[in-house]
Amino acid sequence: MAEVERTDDDELSILASVAAEAERATELSEEARHPFQLTADVNSFGNDLTPREEKEEEEEDNRLSEVLCTLFVLGRGCHQDRHLDVVSNEIILASNRSPFRNITFTLNRWAHLMTALNDIDAVVKRLTAMDENEGRRLIACCRHLGDGYYVRVLFGLRCVDFRKYFVPYGYKASQIRSSTNGINICIDEWKDLLEVIIPTVNHRFPQFASAKQCTYGDDHLGQLDWLHCTSCFPFGHDEHNY
Repeated sequence: MAEVERTDDDELSILASVAAEAERATELSEEARHPFQLTADVNSFGNDLTPREEKEEEEEDNRLSEVLCTLFVLGRGCHQDRHLDVVSNEIILASNRSPFRNITFTLNRWAHLMTALNDIDAVVKRLTAMDENEGRRLIACCRHLGDGYYVRVLFGLRCVDFRKYFVPYGYKASQIRSSTNGINICIDEWKDLLEVIIPTVNHRFPQFASAKQCTYGDDHLGQLDWLHCTSCFPFGHDEHNY
């Protein structure tokens, strides 16, 4: 009888182990039926960042946003050629057909352009109301944007021209000449720039909306300091005479 009891105990233990294995297999099958719960747990574990790691991640996002390039196209239809790119703290006005024709606005130049918008637009409206041949080749408006860059309204070409100027070797500071570094836009493109693109840029990019001219800096408080500004007087101190 003792042998039989031992055999029964062995059988009971075997049955118990089989039942445990079956229960374990049932649990595994239940987990397999719910894979999304497991994925969610893994993702939530990976997002537990320390304050230092969160700060580093935020700094990386800020660096990426600084070099973000945004494109605005001027004009409409199949004649769209001019485009304006916002890259970091610069705005580039360029041509698709002639990439070498472009001009770059720094924060200082952009601020100068903002102060000249009303004067330029008033002359453009006057231009559109005049006959094509009236005032041919006349420069009706000219404003310095800093660093030798000028914006002009040309009656003869019926356009708004942005261009870099220079002084040829051996010439006086007053004898500035226009360079090939620049671009012009037609009247319709100017309207797009004035009414749509500029408000959008200032709204989406606070650094341009809050940009100040160099003339508002502390280094322009005195006349001598102002005359020594290489942005206001890139060709010499006697430029203020014209």
